[in-house]
Amino acid sequence: MEDRRWEIIGAPFGLGTSYPGTEKGPAAIRDAGLKRIVEYLSSSGVELVDGGDVEPEASRGSGRMPTGLDQMMAYAPALVKWLDVPLEAGTVPVVLGGDHSISIASVSAVIRSLRMRNSPDASVGLVWVDAHPDLETPGPESTNDLNAMPIAHLLGREVGNLRDLPDLTPTVHPEHLVYVGIRDVVDEERAAIHDLGIRCYTMTDIERLGIVEVCSEAFARAAEGSDGLVLSLDIDALDPTVAPGVDYPVAGGLTFREAMVIMEFAHRSKGLALVELVEVNPEKDAEDETSKVAARLLHRLIAGPVL
Repeated sequence: MEDRRWEIIGAPFGLGTSYPGTEKGPAAIRDAGLKRIVEYLSSSGVELVDGGDVEPEASRGSGRMPTGLDQMMAYAPALVKWLDVPLEAGTVPVVLGGDHSISIASVSAVIRSLRMRNSPDASVGLVWVDAHPDLETPGPESTNDLNAMPIAHLLGREVGNLRDLPDLTPTVHPEHLVYVGIRDVVDEERAAIHDLGIRCYTMTDIERLGIVEVCSEAFARAAEGSDGLVLSLDIDALDPTVAPGVDYPVAGGLTFREAMVIMEFAHRSKGLALVELVEVNPEKDAEDETSKVAARLLHRLIAGPVL
């Protein structure tokens, strides 16, 4: 949308995973081309700024399970508060992760903003592009990493005591959540997806229907009956041959072109409230390949389709 305002916001929180490195994602994406993209698009008339990073104060430590719980309890209020400003102004934040647990705060911030500006019952539509559903809960069969649990929290399931924080109490309705690109699911997540009736487009569905049909259905379904739309893209949704710098590579993922189509659909979506791109790990990357892919995807998101 030509009249849309955008703000890049870094969320270098990598404490929700057992692997170090994702906290370096925002800086790596900027250095791999995003800085130049911001300068070019801004000079071309696009209302786009880089608002800097929301730095975590906590450090990696043992703490309670799941991994990163205590650190997220400290970080989430700061990220929500930071996002309040652009959301209140009608600007679309583009949040750079960081691991995927940052969605606990970012999606909550959007719901909170929508309810303050619209009505107490306002809801958000969420298109979750990922190799994994991120619907685990703490327990003996779980990875017990917080970055495998953001959707569980957002759907109202118990993930530690995150809901003790008033900013993290909003929930996403299952009918407003759509998965795209899923291909690595554990039994607990599979059961929850079926029980809650969550719409899920696996890689098999994308192969069968094509990415344009999947995006048409996914974005329409997430937007139906909701008051705003969030796109959350985990870079491991792409095939490891395209984006190798991730913690949990799973073969058979999205092509670069398919991911670009997703960004074009997001650009054209009315009611787009926030976009996030997470899980770039420069320590596992090859010659900044994944960071460069992330920067190019963000270019397409903000600039829109070529013609």
